[in-house]
Amino acid sequence: MDKTPEPPGAGEGKPDPLSPRFILDEARGVLVLEFDTGLDAQAFAQLKLAHLITESGLTVSPDGSWTPWKPQGIREQHGTMGIWGPAFTGERLDILITDDTRKDEALDALRYWIRACLCLEARQRLPVPWPAGAILGPEGTILFPPEKLLRYSLNAAGPEPWFTGVEQYVHPDLSGIAGTAFTAGAMLYRLFCGSPPFPNPNLELLYKDMREGVFLPLTLAAPGLDTDLAALISRTLSPCKEKHAATASLILNALEGLLGPPGSAAAASYLHEMDPAEQARLTREKARFIQQRTRRVQARRFMHRNIPLIGGISIALLSLVLIITSVISDRAKRPNTQGMEPKEVVETYYHAMGILDHLQMDACVMPKTGRDDIGMVTNFFVITRVRQAYERTIPAVLSAQEWIDAGSPPTEATVFGVSDLRLEGIDQDERDGEVSFAASYLLWLPGSFRDPADPGQRETGSETAEEAGFPRSISRRDLIRLIYYRGAWRIAEIQRKP
Repeated sequence: MDKTPEPPGAGEGKPDPLSPRFILDEARGVLVLEFDTGLDAQAFAQLKLAHLITESGLTVSPDGSWTPWKPQGIREQHGTMGIWGPAFTGERLDILITDDTRKDEALDALRYWIRACLCLEARQRLPVPWPAGAILGPEGTILFPPEKLLRYSLNAAGPEPWFTGVEQYVHPDLSGIAGTAFTAGAMLYRLFCGSPPFPNPNLELLYKDMREGVFLPLTLAAPGLDTDLAALISRTLSPCKEKHAATASLILNALEGLLGPPGSAAAASYLHEMDPAEQARLTREKARFIQQRTRRVQARRFMHRNIPLIGGISIALLSLVLIITSVISDRAKRPNTQGMEPKEVVETYYHAMGILDHLQMDACVMPKTGRDDIGMVTNFFVITRVRQAYERTIPAVLSAQEWIDAGSPPTEATVFGVSDLRLEGIDQDERDGEVSFAASYLLWLPGSFRDPADPGQRETGSETAEEAGFPRSISRRDLIRLIYYRGAWRIAEIQRKP
């Protein structure tokens, strides 16, 4: 932001086509900044909006000092009423961060914006965190226009500028520094991933996605992104029952420290090159993640929407159990591992455990094999649904891999699943219809949950973490024997080693 752009519309009295509510024009021989309310003189008078001239905005310098920006007059132009004040040439932040050809300028703009917000928060003058409510001027100076005037100006342009300049980046329930931290993470996500974290065009669904943290993990949205930066961005966007001001301020300070001062590092320097094979794997994982997440979110929201319509929670739970029992009975006899290699069957079994898909687990094993694991997953599935029904907790459960990919953020959801799976081939000769593997992995459980399948479990993590509600991991090592049964490989035996 070290180059001052030519004032759009200067001397012409015409709106900037990229920023139609902000008009730079000459008035009374000086250059001024004018906000068009979009209202004719009669509507302006009926709404008694002349008081907007009494509200001040803020101009913040890179060193943290600020001065008020005070409107100075009202005039009619092109049939609508505008409110004008001191000149300020610059560019709206929401427009800059969506220009993928100017990522370095956008990153510097965000550095200035985060610094300005931290300085104003310390002085208890924090403005609303609207990307469209920040105009980046020369040398990193930022104008935060008066909130009400800005709202009228954006609304006058129609629903799209308000949606893309505010709604897509502002959490509906968070305010103050917590809301600012969320918006900072959303804008950084847009900058590095190429799309907003919450792109749903339906406003009601957009709010649900924000409240539930339904966004594509940065490891899949921006493969190769610096892990520390990805973890901080994920932490700002992940759902949390309470986001305290102190925590949000610490996150913003950490982001400022990691990004460095303006001009210190290009946006591309935070993205590392990846091996083509790893890129291909992540592409497949992205498609699978989106499919599975869509299914889970739809099911979760369907239950949340319809439970109040049922005669009582007990009836709803009974119906759910009957449905699950019916599906298990119908699908358990139909293996769906045809065409899979033995190693793929084992990977599918442990992946299904992590997402509570007991049907897929059952399809990977022979009858009576893996009953402890499948029983644990089935019971845990029912327990989470009971918790969801009584506490209205959304989401009730989060897979361990999703949680780790998101940077292990604080979450009110229960973390469960498998991570760090490593397979070692033992007998790989398929000619006799039998192969075997050694599988080592971490099983993640909530602090109060005990693994009935492994009474001799070995834990990592302290009692302090458990008492604080964080998940704990159990190190496991299994010996897996598979046989070729009815045209498909299936797991015939699982020996759990201490």
